[in-house]
Amino acid sequence: MPNRPKRDASAAGDPPDHAGAPTLDRGRRFLARLSGSVGLVTLLASAALAGPIGCASGPNLSDEYGQTARENYELAVANFNDRDWEDAITYADFVRIRFPFSRYAVEAELLIARAEYELKNYVTAQDAFRQFLRLHPTHKHVRNGWVAYMVAVSAYMASPNSVPFLPPHYQRDQALLRETLVELDYFFDHHAGSEMEPLARELEADVKRRLLEHELYVARFHLDGDRPEAAIMRLEAAHDTYPGIGLDAEVLFLLGVTYLRIDEIELAREIFTELQMQHPDHHHGQQAKLYLKYMQERYGPADPNRPRPDRSPPVPTTPAQAKPEQFKDFRWRKEQRKKKREGKADEDEQTPTVPSDAGDAGAAEPEKKPAKSEKKPPEAEKKPPA
Repeated sequence: MPNRPKRDASAAGDPPDHAGAPTLDRGRRFLARLSGSVGLVTLLASAALAGPIGCASGPNLSDEYGQTARENYELAVANFNDRDWEDAITYADFVRIRFPFSRYAVEAELLIARAEYELKNYVTAQDAFRQFLRLHPTHKHVRNGWVAYMVAVSAYMASPNSVPFLPPHYQRDQALLRETLVELDYFFDHHAGSEMEPLARELEADVKRRLLEHELYVARFHLDGDRPEAAIMRLEAAHDTYPGIGLDAEVLFLLGVTYLRIDEIELAREIFTELQMQHPDHHHGQQAKLYLKYMQERYGPADPNRPRPDRSPPVPTTPAQAKPEQFKDFRWRKEQRKKKREGKADEDEQTPTVPSDAGDAGAAEPEKKPAKSEKKPPEAEKKPPA
């Protein structure tokens, strides 16, 4: 877990007073004159029926709040220092809503983000820090890189951790860790050389280590499923993307064993040689030495012209197709009606026409179709009883 940024007195202290802050003395005197009278009851009843008026959202004015933005902000800071995060958010949100044009409203937004982080609402805190970074680019904590760093820290803290009764962190979704790297890239692009850079570098190393552990887990999963090519792709990408994290020996050893498994003898020999030279004291470096000895005894010396296995991806085969007459689809009735109509049209075309001159000797009479025998009803066919 990265070190949390120390509280800065300039961020949580007492900013200079803001002259011209609105007061509510006139309204309080007006309410005092109306107290105890029927007019106050009528006013409150009409207000309840009318509902909220204007943009009066957020907490209502009461004796618990101060009269100025400065007083309410001081109450928010006091609650924050007392680790009463929820009350600090309440007072800071009151300042942000009731005094939006005060300088304390800006500090209240930052205080809300810090309190959400302390409450372990890391996703909410990340959004609050990112919004503050976008809306107040000239703020001192934005210029020194602290807000951008806290955006990355919030994303990191929201990522899955290893807890009892749940899968390890490297077996779960790593989207928030990748988002942390994106936020760190923004930090390094805009705040390189700041006082927060050493902490950001430590956080980056931790994030890359956890992502590399996830890649190793996925590679072993592919090997257990007899998919060595998928495992090789994962391991090669991990070796190129996350070098110098501290797990290079693990990656190289697993890559060499996988090459040997698919009979890539020369590639496996090259990987084991690199592992032995770079990590001679590591236990995987000593295992690589034994593997090289075994390969020397079985396959002989290195041979660049050694035939390599066929690693081309398999070509998918076309599945067997059903014969047209084997199955009838839902359109067979439509086809049947169409054939009947076509057959009737053919019969009409074959029927000869009657000649116009009926008195000609050579006129041929049209061939008459034999009349269909009419079937008698079943009652008529029955013979009377003997």
